[in-house]
Amino acid sequence: MGISCAKDEPSFPIGSDGAVNTWIREQMEWYYYWSSSLPSRQNLDLAPTAYFQSLLVKEDRFSAIMQTRQAETYGNTLLNTFGIDFLQVERPTGSISLLSHIVPGSEGAKLALQRGDTVHSINGTPLLTADLPVLTQQALKNPSLALTLADGSTYTLPASYISQPVVYPYHNFLLDADQKIAYLFLSTFDFSGAYELLKVVGDMRSSGVRDLILDLRYNSGGSVAFAAFTALALADVSPTDIFANYKGNRHLNQLQETFGETLGRQPDGYSFSGSAIRESGLGLSRLVVLGTGHTASAAEMLINNLKPYISVIHIGEGTYGKDMASTTLTSPASVIGSEASWHILPLVYKIYNANNEGEYSKGLLPQRSVVEYATLPLYPFGDKRDALIADALTFLGSKRTLRLQRMSDLPTALPTAATLQFQSAPYEAKPIEIDFKN
Repeated sequence: MGISCAKDEPSFPIGSDGAVNTWIREQMEWYYYWSSSLPSRQNLDLAPTAYFQSLLVKEDRFSAIMQTRQAETYGNTLLNTFGIDFLQVERPTGSISLLSHIVPGSEGAKLALQRGDTVHSINGTPLLTADLPVLTQQALKNPSLALTLADGSTYTLPASYISQPVVYPYHNFLLDADQKIAYLFLSTFDFSGAYELLKVVGDMRSSGVRDLILDLRYNSGGSVAFAAFTALALADVSPTDIFANYKGNRHLNQLQETFGETLGRQPDGYSFSGSAIRESGLGLSRLVVLGTGHTASAAEMLINNLKPYISVIHIGEGTYGKDMASTTLTSPASVIGSEASWHILPLVYKIYNANNEGEYSKGLLPQRSVVEYATLPLYPFGDKRDALIADALTFLGSKRTLRLQRMSDLPTALPTAATLQFQSAPYEAKPIEIDFKN
């Protein structure tokens, strides 16, 4: 979608950089959140990518431009290529490299690799002596990855496209059956996991779950409609309650959407009813959320925008800080002629909750600060000994946790203070997008 500018502009040939840049400027003047801060001086002879970047304010980390013919790589990572991530931490006794993530159903999971396994080398290169960013990028170019653990065992992981399940599967979601405390790990917000989430929520409801630990520590966002879906399935909110207030520049109408209206953005092929989800949901008045610097975008929106209605206890670290929505604008044929289309994705709205609370560009801060790698060993997601989960259980007053602290099945190695040296998981934020055509 785009607009036409009524002002007299220099005439440029259709398909030229000048014509494209003139169109970019028109769109940014109308839609861009910081339109009043656009530079007055225009160098329309720049390449469109450079021109677009010249318009952005310093605090804008997310507006983007791309051209149809340019192959956009959305980022190959160890997680989506081999199903693993690792981190390296420094302790008083030296550095150690550990698996931090294993995708369920991946080859690594089938080979019984575990989060917390100590890694010695990748493709024969010891991690303690390697340039880890370079090693990681080189590994992504290979058809397979040879992973050697500290005990000498080697695992070969084939390269493939690995899609994480939205809802991580667990044989037992109840962390404390006596006090009805449950656990749920959501890797992303996507409707491919909608039916599985409803099934898990139904099982939790049948089991009488009273408290839930929602693990969003590696959730970079996704569908805002699925965030509303998740809220209705878990929390004591109504489809008619205000989910979000969107505030833009002087040209754009301010938007206010209920949970039900946001759910209405669900993709074709889905027709979930907000009232039906709420009626079969948990209706919790308190939610413990595990969040870190990897928690971004729609995941942050869920945390912030549930706060007016229920008690949200954020345990972990400060989140990524994506508190804005964008839109996609595509150059028309009158601008590009037979050339490939340009697409710009400017930030257009700041996002606030029903109480107009927002402004978290530096991240949402936790009520209880816990760094998952600050104490070792690492444990699998869903394990009661995991640092974030253990703190959540302590907060919830789990008697099971108190008993565990007196049992001999605690880890034999005492936790050791550690600082992060490298993490293969990239920090990213999936866009929150507003479609002005609807």
